[in-house]
Amino acid sequence: MAIARPLEPKLDTATASYQNFIGAFRKLWSGPIYRELRKQAEALPDQSSDNYASFEAHLVRLPLHQLFGWLEYNLQQMKYLGAYGIIPMVEGQRAALEKALMQPVSDGMLRLATDIRLPDYYKETDFHHHPGGLRENPLAGIVYRASAGASGGVVGRAGLHRLFASEVTADRTFARVLDIGCGFGRSTLAFVRTGAETEVVGIDLSDACLRLAALLAMDLPEGGRSSYIQADGADVPQPDESFDLVTSTMLLHELPADATRAMTAEAFRLLAPGGEVAHLDFLPPEDNFLRALYFGHSRRNAEPHMRDLAAMDLRGDFEAAGFTDFTVTPFDENGTAGSDGWRLPWVIIRARKPE
Repeated sequence: MAIARPLEPKLDTATASYQNFIGAFRKLWSGPIYRELRKQAEALPDQSSDNYASFEAHLVRLPLHQLFGWLEYNLQQMKYLGAYGIIPMVEGQRAALEKALMQPVSDGMLRLATDIRLPDYYKETDFHHHPGGLRENPLAGIVYRASAGASGGVVGRAGLHRLFASEVTADRTFARVLDIGCGFGRSTLAFVRTGAETEVVGIDLSDACLRLAALLAMDLPEGGRSSYIQADGADVPQPDESFDLVTSTMLLHELPADATRAMTAEAFRLLAPGGEVAHLDFLPPEDNFLRALYFGHSRRNAEPHMRDLAAMDLRGDFEAAGFTDFTVTPFDENGTAGSDGWRLPWVIIRARKPE
């Protein structure tokens, strides 16, 4: 069934120019400015990981580091809230966008919960500085999708989700997949496309994102092999042993440690014997400079639980839940041999439920 547009805002010339300017400035920030900052950081004392606190104290006094942090925070604010930011653009088209979102969804594709209790951590933080978060605004999913695709985005790499799904399924096809924190469905559809008969259930706390995900999926031939449920990853309304793979993309760092442990235990319940869990996320590098930028990103991009994830004994927590074969491997979101610019320290966290 083809979906009548618009499910995305119309981008006028002034807004496109403004967002392209932010994107160009972000390339300057993550490229030449980052490289010069790295050079200055290499001259600082206390390079050993045993002296991280002292190294960071020296680093934050560098004027270029202060500029780097100022740009990281303010470019994100400008992307959303500037005169030609995403929020003014979407708000100016609210009536048409809300009408498009109210189109009927295919039977069985979308299940929203009228009585869901949103976790406190989800209500307390506007992650990524997304104004109002993804909680109450019916257009939040459209804003989120526009932000993820904007040229001024931090992690909006074209094909990232496809690369992750391809790597996870390189040696095995999973027939039944649960995608936790699916957002507007980009990760869900990436896993749908890994097998001709693969079916994927995407869950999220945001009803706005889920409605958009379902409508977008209806527009695709393979979209019928996906469905969307409003639920917490720690309490999924699905039977025991009903999935072969449980996955998430950029979710763990947005959860407090207790929520991550609860979700891990729930994933174990949901997996069939021999099933696997695979999370794409970020963990701090040993390098003091990169570690400082990781923790700085946590502060500047409204990601308070990145520090929680960094402090966890993930292997111990996964093994306590019953998993074996725990691994953490680097992931290149560009599909290349590396980058000389700033990038988040991507990893794939995997484990298996015993037969």
